[in-house]
Amino acid sequence: MRWTIPILALLILFGCSGEGKPERYTEYDNIFDSGKAIALGDERDIYVFCDAENWAKVQGIIRGSIERELMLVYPERYFKLNLANINEIEQYSQYRNLLFIGDLSSKGHISNHMKSSLSPDFITRVNQSGGDLFTAKNFASRDQLIMYLLATDTENLLKISAFQSENIFQLFLKRYRERLGNQAYQIKVIPASFFEPYPFSLQIPSNYTLYSNDRVGNFLSFIYRARMQNREIPDKYVNIYFEDMADETSLTHDWLIEKRKMIGEKYFEGDVFDPAAVRKDGLGFAGYNALRLTGAWTNAKHMIGGAFQSFAFWHEGKAYIVDNSVYFPAGDKLPVLQELFVISSTIKID
Repeated sequence: MRWTIPILALLILFGCSGEGKPERYTEYDNIFDSGKAIALGDERDIYVFCDAENWAKVQGIIRGSIERELMLVYPERYFKLNLANINEIEQYSQYRNLLFIGDLSSKGHISNHMKSSLSPDFITRVNQSGGDLFTAKNFASRDQLIMYLLATDTENLLKISAFQSENIFQLFLKRYRERLGNQAYQIKVIPASFFEPYPFSLQIPSNYTLYSNDRVGNFLSFIYRARMQNREIPDKYVNIYFEDMADETSLTHDWLIEKRKMIGEKYFEGDVFDPAAVRKDGLGFAGYNALRLTGAWTNAKHMIGGAFQSFAFWHEGKAYIVDNSVYFPAGDKLPVLQELFVISSTIKID
């Protein structure tokens, strides 16, 4: 968020040897099949194969779920659907994200392709249940997710599309985050010994530096910033705040809003946001049931702005906030927030 480099950003976070020696975080090392061809296509593009008659029935459900928008500085989509022709299947066989939709009663080219290429066991499952979803990873390329949504007929295809649409979105999102995790953790992380004074630890890539360390205020912040100021490379922040809280019922969105206001004003030179405009919801985060805020921040002093997300959860008498913010005037903020979600989700409470 700041064009001035914080003094603490120059702090060396780890030594060269001994217990503090940094290691890699290997959670995402095995998501790819390195023995296969390089995957093609943007990580957020999904190529859909579906016969025209079926697509006319289900596209509202499928597109509405997968292409959902999140309002940040401006509306951003998680994914983009691209309708592909069955005649181009060989062209797209090595692309990252593929979705096939069909039904057993159809004589359409894509449905016929699914009937002839899927295993007999899966066809039997579809006949017994009326419809099902099947996934395959790294089938033709090293980083690939293929989904097959198949029903017995068009009526059941509409039903199974409605039933599985959220699952399809979540599976693509999970895979996307795994890719981002694999990219983020190609380097070593800040060593575990750095977090010994705190009631938590995280797997922070070593290209992040310390932005703020307020031991009295229970606030810790890391920043990733390019060595040379560059609008084409985002500033990324991972912030952690905690305080005593005897009763979990005190953890509310109103509490989170007030604490996020405090963080912006105290540690980021007057960052503010509109509480009425942020998205408030809940989700599973790092093994906890967490509250979340998502939206845009602005800073009148520096005449800048960006996007943020904050996660709050309770554990054994303490409330924790893991907050992410991004300053990236040249590009979309949602992909950066997804990367920061992956990093932040590594938090462990000691």
